[in-house]
Amino acid sequence: MVRNVTYAFAILLSLAATQAPDWHARLIQSSPPSVSVLLPPSVPSETVQIAYQLAGPFGGVGGYAGPEPDLQSYEIDVSEDGKAAREIRMIVYASGCEIQTFFFSLKADSAIKQEFECQHVPAVLLSGQIVPDELVRNNKNAELDVDYMAPWGDKFFGILDGAVLYFRIASVRLDAKGRFRVKLPYFDVDSKLSRPQAGYPSSFHLSLCDSDTGNPIAWNLEPELSDFASEVHELEIRPFYPAGLRFKVQPSNSPEPQNETPGDGSQP
Repeated sequence: MVRNVTYAFAILLSLAATQAPDWHARLIQSSPPSVSVLLPPSVPSETVQIAYQLAGPFGGVGGYAGPEPDLQSYEIDVSEDGKAAREIRMIVYASGCEIQTFFFSLKADSAIKQEFECQHVPAVLLSGQIVPDELVRNNKNAELDVDYMAPWGDKFFGILDGAVLYFRIASVRLDAKGRFRVKLPYFDVDSKLSRPQAGYPSSFHLSLCDSDTGNPIAWNLEPELSDFASEVHELEIRPFYPAGLRFKVQPSNSPEPQNETPGDGSQP
């Protein structure tokens, strides 16, 4: 009797040993891929914005993460409708740092942890004034928003005709005469991009909104000095701006700048 029990137990152990590798393999295959962007202590998470594009059996899908406070990393959801992505492209911006791009091919068990190392960029002072100043006097809650417009983002993401990618750089209050001061980054990434790649150069988009309601007051502000105006009537990215640069309302048929982010889409 003891011999039979021992024999049966040995058979069970043998079956468990032969099935364990298959079970382990299935567990690995069922693990969804993951992508994390790790932040150094010197980069507050509330200053980080991430635009990304997924590609997989679902086609191509854009997404956006940030800014959120008190994070050590950003975890990116790399699936759509329960289907795992095969690749991800990310553009990561943090205040005071160079914009960085990343591309990863993904497998079922990919667990990517990408460190974001801040490469500091020079800060350029822009001291300007909105004209006519009635725009500000008649709107006590007027606030100036500055967005970095990155038309090269479409090329990087592999998008033929999409909304222009942008990141919010700063929001500042104005005085009673429409004057303001703001520090803008001088991105090195733009000096590395050729016109055929980008379509047209990157620029800074200035607009006025009501700080309480978020409603636009003046959507597109153009420098009065044409030497500092871009092809799309926005502020050119320069290593220097003259003091007191005046900005006027520029009528435009262009839609509001939108991120490449379906669902979130607008304000980084």
